[in-house]
Amino acid sequence: MDTPTDQQISQTSTHFDSSPAAHSETHKGRKQEPFKHGQSEKQLRRSSQHTQNILDSLFVFVGIFSNEGILLEIKHPPLERDHLNTSEMIGKPFWDTDWWSHSSEALQTLKQALLRSAQGEVIRFDTKVRLSKTRMMDLDFTFEPLYDDEGQLCQIIGSAVDITDRMLAEKTVIRKRAQVEALLQVNPDLLFHMSIDGTIVGVESGKLKNFLLPTDTLHQMQMRELFPEAVVSQFELAIDQVIQTQNAAAFEYTLQSELRTHWFQVRLLPYLPEEVLVVIQDISRLKESKIEVNRVHTRLYEAQRLAHFGSWEWDPQNNNLWWSEEVFRILDLTETELQPDYHSFLQIIHEEDRELVSRVIINTLKNNLPFSIEHRIIRPNGEIRYVHQQAALKMLPEHTTPLMYGTIQDITKKYATHRMAHEYRDELAHVSRLSVMGELAAGLSHELNQPLTAIANYSAAIKNLLERGEDASEVIDKVIEQSLRSGEIVQRLRSLVKKRKQQRALFNIHFSIRSAIQLISYQIRLKQIQVQTWNENNFTMVYADQIQIEQVLINLFKNAVEAMADSDSPRILTISTAAGQNNMIHISVKDTGLGISADLARRLFTPFTTTKKEGIGIGLSLSHSLVAASGGKMWHTPNPEGGAIFHLLLPAFQPQQDHADSNSCGGISF
Repeated sequence: MDTPTDQQISQTSTHFDSSPAAHSETHKGRKQEPFKHGQSEKQLRRSSQHTQNILDSLFVFVGIFSNEGILLEIKHPPLERDHLNTSEMIGKPFWDTDWWSHSSEALQTLKQALLRSAQGEVIRFDTKVRLSKTRMMDLDFTFEPLYDDEGQLCQIIGSAVDITDRMLAEKTVIRKRAQVEALLQVNPDLLFHMSIDGTIVGVESGKLKNFLLPTDTLHQMQMRELFPEAVVSQFELAIDQVIQTQNAAAFEYTLQSELRTHWFQVRLLPYLPEEVLVVIQDISRLKESKIEVNRVHTRLYEAQRLAHFGSWEWDPQNNNLWWSEEVFRILDLTETELQPDYHSFLQIIHEEDRELVSRVIINTLKNNLPFSIEHRIIRPNGEIRYVHQQAALKMLPEHTTPLMYGTIQDITKKYATHRMAHEYRDELAHVSRLSVMGELAAGLSHELNQPLTAIANYSAAIKNLLERGEDASEVIDKVIEQSLRSGEIVQRLRSLVKKRKQQRALFNIHFSIRSAIQLISYQIRLKQIQVQTWNENNFTMVYADQIQIEQVLINLFKNAVEAMADSDSPRILTISTAAGQNNMIHISVKDTGLGISADLARRLFTPFTTTKKEGIGIGLSLSHSLVAASGGKMWHTPNPEGGAIFHLLLPAFQPQQDHADSNSCGGISF
């Protein structure tokens, strides 16, 4: 909203000015009037001052606003008592003052009230404002439109009454009403006086008397006539305890009806020297609730025990940490050995993972983000276990700060299984590479034979040049070039057949594409395949296991060459790289072969799926697993021009989880 001009502010004073100074100015302007008017002026001034005093005592705030919500004029005396600087409020939107900075909800209510009042409505609402850093006040606000002589809405008048005391009184009434209702809730089901020999001597009362006792008249009756023998014995013990200690005694008993079991609580209190007061309460619902809670607790305990899944709750403000029984079991601790808190739990975490876990928890407290993290713990006997923790913050009505609720699961067996699966996958990848190298042996020997033959020829030429005394340096350079070429082929073959674990790192994908093409170049020439490459950038980095990705590329290129072997259409192998979404690099391998049927496409990446007579069907399924292990994705689409297209998505950067992997057993996610 626009800030009003000084002229606009001055114009509003004609609508709202009841100060003594204003009346004094009016009086000075009328000095020349007859004396009889002077007397009336004094009476008017006294009346005005009296009215003003009443308003000052009643209203905390009275102000004039523009239709846009700008505070134009404000009544000072009530505000000055609170040491408010009203000059900082004039000329500003009312909602920009410090009064409303404590609550966005109160601020929105104010804006809506001013907007509706500017449309002609009278608005009244209760709210809380902040007068200072330490003082809040409850106010009853009213906004009412003002109209000029032509009936046009020109301004808004606002007033507020201090209702802090009233709100406190209402809260007191509510609290006392709740106390009264609580007393009514515990109204005893049966109450009577009884002598110490077991005779009922007092007048009985209670809403369940006829149900609890088998007679309408209790006076002068004995306990043995009213209660089972087992209950009578409990009464006798309780009476002795009251006589000896002069303190209340209590016990519980049950009665069996046709439909259900009823539980009752008996309290005996000292009364007259030879009498006790007996209060009997039906606690069946409470007992049934406890039984149900215990049943649920037992189910939860058994479920957590079987799943190795524990739960915990942490109050960061008071550093109170609660663990379920399964958490103690996972950590191999007993409840008597350790009173859990945040710092003692950090000491249980493996020292290499401790800083990461602490950083994740602090991040959750600061940003209210749930987390999921895998890390190691050390049991008292030194055994290392792997656990998975998840947690989030939750605000409860009775708390001023949020609590953190979480779960912890022992994943040691799962971690060992995954590690074994990774080892099997790496072993299978190694066997697959050896198999591929065997299939490409003829082509690889041809590729290696070319530089070796060239070296032999160049060596003979060098010998002839040296015998004639001529310069052989140029030919020697060619020998060196062919030697390096043959060395690269041998080194590439060695890296492919070497047994190794997965090792992810950043590398140029174009180099791997060229290497894979070179290894099957003999088959490409033999089948008369034209190779096309399309790159957005000549230097495109991906984060993956380079050897395994090259193995995937060799497999895809070899499949494409074999798919086009009997094709009559132009045999073109197209390899494209481009930037994908979410920091991924998209690589596509397109052929113009016979394509893949819809039935085969549905199970294309399933192990032992193949169309080759001598194939075993693990190439594509293994390739799919290797790409996924590097954080990527692999899928297939048909080539509109005939043939097939295989797509790879590989990360362009090291994911956050891998940073965590370098410090702990697992990683984190938010």
